Amino acid sequence: MTERSDVAVFLVDDQIPFLRAAAAVVGATDGFRVVGCATSGVYAAEQIIERGGELGLVLLDVQLGDLDGPAVRARIAGTWPDLPVAYLSTIDEADLADDASEHPAIEFLSKSAFGPEALHRLSPKLGRPLLH
Repeated sequence: MTERSDVAVFLVDDQIPFLRAAAAVVGATDGFRVVGCATSGVYAAEQIIERGGELGLVLLDVQLGDLDGPAVRARIAGTWPDLPVAYLSTIDEADLADDASEHPAIEFLSKSAFGPEALHRLSPKLGRPLLH
């Protein structure tokens, strides 16, 4: 039987309590593991560009203090255009800035509904079977 490796996830959120909670959810969800975290958009972009080849998913807050999520996504796309990125936010997807459409995410996830089910729904978009 072939073993499937976990999806390596990099988390980005400037709200440390949410970042910790999201890391706990990812770490406890079958098929996913946390490999890095950042609270700054600039730092996140640098780390993701450096480590992009080992990453399977970036969970990226839309509203960051120094560089917003779509701007981080644009920087990442310059080096890793096919790296899956899912936006996390408390705002509605319709309220995203227009620049988010230039480098779209694979999914928009509400922070209030973030949990194992949300991660499992991403599986097909990550080239993996839907997990239950």
